[in-house]
Amino acid sequence: MIISVASGKGGTGKTTVATALALSVGYCQFMDYDVEAPNSSFFLKPYIKHIQKVTIKQPYFLTETGEDFSKCAEFCNYNALAVLKDDVIFFPELCHGCGGCMLVGPEGAVREKDVEVGEVKKGVTSPNIDYYMGDLKPGSMRTVSVQSALDKAIIPWELVIIDCPPGTSCPMVFSVKDCDYCILVTEPTPYGLNDLKLSIDVLEKMGKPFGVVINRDGIGDDEVEKYCIKNGVKILAKIPNDKEIAKYYSIGESLVEYDKNWKQKFENILEEIEKDLVV
Repeated sequence: MIISVASGKGGTGKTTVATALALSVGYCQFMDYDVEAPNSSFFLKPYIKHIQKVTIKQPYFLTETGEDFSKCAEFCNYNALAVLKDDVIFFPELCHGCGGCMLVGPEGAVREKDVEVGEVKKGVTSPNIDYYMGDLKPGSMRTVSVQSALDKAIIPWELVIIDCPPGTSCPMVFSVKDCDYCILVTEPTPYGLNDLKLSIDVLEKMGKPFGVVINRDGIGDDEVEKYCIKNGVKILAKIPNDKEIAKYYSIGESLVEYDKNWKQKFENILEEIEKDLVV
């Protein structure tokens, strides 16, 4: 079973919930798909055993051959290159590594090279968690390429917990595309409600079942709760706005370590999810 933990905006407590769930059940594959700003290791403290470089293919052009590369520019939907007389201006940050230049360009005058875009770190952490984290190289825009490398490690018949990137753009959609259930983490504020609605819209269009965890309950109003009740959205849990929880969070301690009762609460959440999926 694959459970994705997502949020419509950053800072709502998505990683707090994802790591607490993993520590509560004690056995899972934990996948940090928030490759632009991974921070789950701060709470799970894994022992990293292996680091795998993630690369994509990018073309380079032998302009000294005098060949015409205009077909490459015409083929590229991302405008990653422009051909000006005998010169090729290439924008690597726009290139998606599709291999099209090799197909349509002059034979022998277009070559490819491997370009590093990030890393996948593999490790283990207590009690029995296999840990995977994607880390995008600074300056790179190939977020989904790093997520795709993480995808290859997933064992879907085991319990898999995916810590998604915030928002509702391509990286979030990629992170929930194969999940069996999505936990949406929000906060009881107007911004939280607005972004929760956007996330729900994405998941409904994808046909993904979901439930909501309200974090920092008590800081705003009750509009999020009213919205969920009105629209039949299951509220899986409410985490209070507690200064002591924030203190534990700031030093890398999880909800489970703050209060052992949360272990049972997150186990109950997993049971609720399993029941929903059976129904």
